[in-house]
Amino acid sequence: MSSLDVTAQHIREGLLAGWPDQDLVRLLAEAVHDFECIDQTDERWRFLEEPRLTGDVAWDAAIAALAVHLCRMAHFDRTPDWTRTPERYSPTFRWIGLPPGSELKAYVFQRTPIYFKARGVMLNSANLVSV
Repeated sequence: MSSLDVTAQHIREGLLAGWPDQDLVRLLAEAVHDFECIDQTDERWRFLEEPRLTGDVAWDAAIAALAVHLCRMAHFDRTPDWTRTPERYSPTFRWIGLPPGSELKAYVFQRTPIYFKARGVMLNSANLVSV
C-alpha cells in the first residue's frame, strides 16, 4: 500500500540519485492520486502517518504541506500533529518544480497553496494533479 512514507522514501532515493525537482514533484502528484483512490477514512489516516525524513528540509516541508492538502481535500476536521513539527518547515523559501533562474516565480507564488507557503515551499498547485 502506498503512503506518505513511501513517497518520502522515493524522494530520498531521488535526491541521492540527483533527480531534478520536476521528477520529484511528480512523486507528490502520484501520492495525491494514490490518496484519492482510497475509500475508507481509516485507510486514509494510515496513508497520512508520519513519514521518515528525506534528508532535505524543503522536501520534508513539502510532504507535510501535502498531508495538509490531502486532509483539506478529504474534508477532515484536523491534520496530523507531525505536520506542525519544526523539522517540517523550511527556514528559507524554496521553489520546487522550477528550473534554476526561472522567471515564473511570481506566477508560482500566486498558485502556491497557503499551507505550502507557510512551510517555505513554493509549488504550483497544478503540479499536484496527476495526469
